[in-house]
Formats: sequence, C-alpha cells, structure tokens
Amino acid sequence: MLLLVRRERLSMDIESLIRRKKELGITNQQLAQISGISLGTVNKIFSGATRSPQNDTMNALVSALGLDFYQYRPGSRADVICEPSSAYQMDTNSGIYTLDDYDSLPVEVRAELIDGYLVFMEAPSVRHQEIIGELYYCIRHHIKKAKGSCKVILSPVDVQLDNDDRTVVQPDLLIVCDRGKSDGHRIHGAPDYVAEVVSAGSRKRDYLVKLNKYWTAGVREYWIIDPDGRKVTVYEFGEQEENFQMQTYTFQDKIPVSTCTGLVIDFSELDL
Repeated sequence: MLLLVRRERLSMDIESLIRRKKELGITNQQLAQISGISLGTVNKIFSGATRSPQNDTMNALVSALGLDFYQYRPGSRADVICEPSSAYQMDTNSGIYTLDDYDSLPVEVRAELIDGYLVFMEAPSVRHQEIIGELYYCIRHHIKKAKGSCKVILSPVDVQLDNDDRTVVQPDLLIVCDRGKSDGHRIHGAPDYVAEVVSAGSRKRDYLVKLNKYWTAGVREYWIIDPDGRKVTVYEFGEQEENFQMQTYTFQDKIPVSTCTGLVIDFSELDL
C-alpha cells in the first residue's frame, strides 16, 4: 500500500521565502492569488514592513512556494502525488520513477512524470475542453492561412521536456516549430509555446512547478488560462533572465501570440 506522509515543515525565515520566490520568478500578486493571502499582506512581508507574520500566514506562503511536500517512507514507493492534492516536492531530492515506469502505466491512466514524481490527473472539465478547443482552432487556422511550418497539438501528447528519463508532461496545448522534435510518438525537448488551463487541483503545479520547468527547459511562451478568474497570464521567456516578461489579460482582451507572428486571440469573441 502506498503511504503518503507529510514532512514536518522546516522553520522558514522571510529571507528563505524571498529566495524561493525569486527562483520561481513569480510576482507578489501571483503569490497572493496562490496562497490566499491578501496582496497588501504579501507586499508588507516581502518589503520587510512586517517582520513577524502570523504562523498561519507563514504556513500559507511556505505551502504556496512549494516548500512543503510529501515524501515516501523508506521501503515504500510512495512518492506519488495525486490531484486534487497540490503537494509537490521541489527540492534537490528527486523522485524514484523513470520513463520506464511512466510507459508501463495503463493507457487509460492520465499522468505526468515530473522530476521522478508521478502526478495523476483528473479528466478535464467541459469548460476546460471548450477553452482549449477554441484556442486550438484559432492557432491552427492562422498557421494554415500563413502557410507556417509550426504545428499546434492538443493534449494528451507526451513531451519529454528535459530530454531525460525523469520528466514527461502533457500540456493542454502546445506549438512546436522544430518538427524534428517529434518522433511520431512524443515530443523530445521544449515546445515553443505551451498553454495550460488551471483547475483547482492543478493551480500550484501550473503557476509554480510548470512555470519553472518550462522556463528552464527553453519554452519561449507560456499561457496560464484561469476560467474561474477569467484571466490569462502570459509569460515570455528570453534567453537572458532580464528578458523575462509577464503580462495578465482578461477574457475581454485581445492577446498576441508571440510564437505566431501576426496572431492575436480576441478572447471576447470566443464562445466561452
């Protein structure tokens, strides 16, 4: 039987949180949204105005920054993270699963392998599929009309993101411009563009874990679409850290797709 146990939280000082936040490249506003702490409180803590936050506040920030996680007991293969739990280990102790374990899963099981951890996913909602379907149609129509060479692909498709045997993700939607990255079975290496639709169980993974993974792997553009908040957060990753850009849009905005020159998605015209 798989036994999941929560590791005791390490005592965290504010400097540790600041370093972690910088590593992940997230803003105070994003951290407030993920943690459930007010933006004003987050601003005060990270500016140094509040030096002794309440324990509940610190615990929420520690959790939101991925500094609490589950671990497996010695002798058990328990490093399996299941939705809707948002726990995920984000330190140097990688999980024990590999590509061979991932490939041996039953075909009907939806899962991702992230740094050696298996993350099992629920079936997407109708609204999730409607959003991705509309986005796919707009991008595909533009590429075909422009006679472009890039390919837009819907999930589920395996992406061996780091080109190793410890990470395989299934983005909701992706664009690959180097067709040599596809072997007909899965994508090897980073797509040029990735879109993820946020659900209650995937929020921390999409905003923190995958943001970091996509950035370091070489994804050029990453969209996080939040149906409940009716907003789209767009990240553009340059080759240098100073080229990192983030912009938040609403479902009433026109959003340019940098990966596809000339393409603008007018969310107000989508049937959502």
